[in-house]
Amino acid sequence: MEKCFVGEIAIPASQANLQVTLLGGQSFRWRKIDPTNGSTPQLHGVAYNAYWQLSQSDAAISYKVYPAPALNAKRSSCKDDIYGALLRRYLRLDFDLNMNLDSWRAAHEHFSTITPHIKAVRVLDQEPLENILSFICSQNNHIKRISTMIDWFCSKYGQHIGTFNERDEFSFPTLTALLDKQKDLDHKLREAKFGYRAKFIAQTVNKIIEFGGENWFDKLRKMSYADARNELVRLPGIGFKVADCICLMSLGHLEAVPIDTHIYKIAQAFYMKEELAKVKAVTPRIYDEIANHFRTVYGPYAGWAQAVLFCGDLQQFQQTIKDSSTKHAVEGSSSSNGKVKAKKKRK
Repeated sequence: MEKCFVGEIAIPASQANLQVTLLGGQSFRWRKIDPTNGSTPQLHGVAYNAYWQLSQSDAAISYKVYPAPALNAKRSSCKDDIYGALLRRYLRLDFDLNMNLDSWRAAHEHFSTITPHIKAVRVLDQEPLENILSFICSQNNHIKRISTMIDWFCSKYGQHIGTFNERDEFSFPTLTALLDKQKDLDHKLREAKFGYRAKFIAQTVNKIIEFGGENWFDKLRKMSYADARNELVRLPGIGFKVADCICLMSLGHLEAVPIDTHIYKIAQAFYMKEELAKVKAVTPRIYDEIANHFRTVYGPYAGWAQAVLFCGDLQQFQQTIKDSSTKHAVEGSSSSNGKVKAKKKRK
């Protein structure tokens, strides 16, 4: 039986919405589990080389975590609170969301129209390698298929963690594991229907190793946001939008504002009506103008504000909003949210 660590983190649901955070397109390794006994749904997934089972009450997040066998050996003498610290890091629970929500509401009237329940989205702090390769898979794709691709990739090249709910779970592959399979990586990914992304993944693994591997990731965290983004676009298949996602979700550059079709339409409808009225395509110049406008409006953490706007625009959360707005509302009665109807592809 896999070794399990159990713990709880006190945090109000108004400050951390697990479902919106984990199922909203930041990571593709989580799924919602509805218990048969009618109890609170759980979120199960893999992060930091461990399998997590999370549940949430109004006042706390409870977790069970099963580390990969190699980590079990290393951490067998560790206290449970190491996993509490990892979960706090993953969800960035040191970030004062309440204070920033007040600032963002004051910055633009549109922000106040987002349902309070959705505003509790956290920006994840993910491992850069997983984030980079996952977002290469995300190009012109949708969340369900991306998740399927990542699951296959992990089962092929990752480490087996254990079997849970009749399903085998694997860690995300390491650079070393992928380098060992580099000769046929492109071919195997094409066989698995990764399409043109196969070449980009194989080439990107080579480039990351050439640039310094994990040490390069550390350098990217210490660089300015602009320099880190310029470094990332040196990778095959990485444009500014994916580079911004990586900066925001893996490198701590919370001013990074990824502009996809959701955010573009929101900017066109509420933030830059005149400037974007006749714009038909998001060119590099238009992309930077929109991102800079959001940074001007929302300040140094504009990327987090963008994550709230993005999740508020996803159709998959509309029923969640209806079901949960009364339970989790902490900002008074919510107004009509004025969202732009859009598909849930990450374009």
